[in-house]
Amino acid sequence: METLQGYFIRETFRPLVMTTLVLSALALLTQSLTALDIIVDDQASFLAYLKITLLALPQLISIILPFSLFIAVAYTVHRLQVDNEYMVAFAGGMTRWAVIAPVMRIATLAVLFNMLINTWVQPTAYRVMRETIYDVRSDLATSIVRPGEFVSPALNLTIFARDVENGVLHDVMIHDGRDRNKPLTYFAKSGVFVQTQRNPALTLSNVTRQSLTSDGALEILEFTQTTFELRGVIKPQGELIYKRSDRYLGELFHPDPSNYWDRQNANALYAEGHTRLAAPLYNLTMALMALVALLGGDYNRMGYGRRLLAVGTLALLVRLLGFTIEAVAAEIPALNVVQYALPLFVAGLCLWMTLSKGRLGKPAGRMVAT
Repeated sequence: METLQGYFIRETFRPLVMTTLVLSALALLTQSLTALDIIVDDQASFLAYLKITLLALPQLISIILPFSLFIAVAYTVHRLQVDNEYMVAFAGGMTRWAVIAPVMRIATLAVLFNMLINTWVQPTAYRVMRETIYDVRSDLATSIVRPGEFVSPALNLTIFARDVENGVLHDVMIHDGRDRNKPLTYFAKSGVFVQTQRNPALTLSNVTRQSLTSDGALEILEFTQTTFELRGVIKPQGELIYKRSDRYLGELFHPDPSNYWDRQNANALYAEGHTRLAAPLYNLTMALMALVALLGGDYNRMGYGRRLLAVGTLALLVRLLGFTIEAVAAEIPALNVVQYALPLFVAGLCLWMTLSKGRLGKPAGRMVAT
């Protein structure tokens, strides 16, 4: 019996891995398209873009895994039924529970794996991603200046740098015509973006400033160093704030009372914490729904396509309902318990439908359960 169960486990595990990889690749492609603005708007490097895209993968896998498990279990069980391998197992004395036990083991492992992702891998990855995005958007030299090109970050303001190396601008020219009465032109050997009183600015070295006096004469001033403020040109980045998806469980269930953002979003943080613990249960729910679609009813010579389609649609609706409850729980904390109740109730109902003998007119398939 153990040898046969091991065979069932292998037959279920392989399509699970393949389905997860394929769906993850498709989800990652979608994520990469949504992250393109980091290159277009913030002039991020391709490596930074690739890093940000890959760091979203743990959360994508967390969402995809229950659906992958449903597809893998449905595929495997259907194939084993068509090949009469379940009939042989029942004829050999295996009970219904013994037949579905391999699927339950894989589902349990999926729950634990999903829990690991939700509680540690995802927040760790999202923290790194948030810090990377913050660094990219804080890198004013990269986001504003394009080496060898004239750029206009604001009306009547033009900035040119021959080269940008490690955040240092070389051979800088700035024409500031925002004050029409006295336009200014700066020529500097180098420049570095800095923050002055929480406003971005450009510190220039070895500077020559040119302007016209009221009588039209050219006025030239030279400075060893000066600061060109960019107030109103660049919005300050502000402090790095970790959002709900970036927090570990301890931070979600115990928000910092001295932090204004935490106090204002306490209910949302609690809901996120319960979601991290409840969402993995859908792996068990989806696996059992696939089982009930194929083993929870009478044998059908016409196949199980309609039944799988109906149960698959129901499984999708159950998961969408779960997402809805997660969102509403951020406003109504009392609904957090429903986040656990929904997958457990559906899983329990499917388990009963799969194992129950009295409910069925005859055993599932052409098998006799003991």
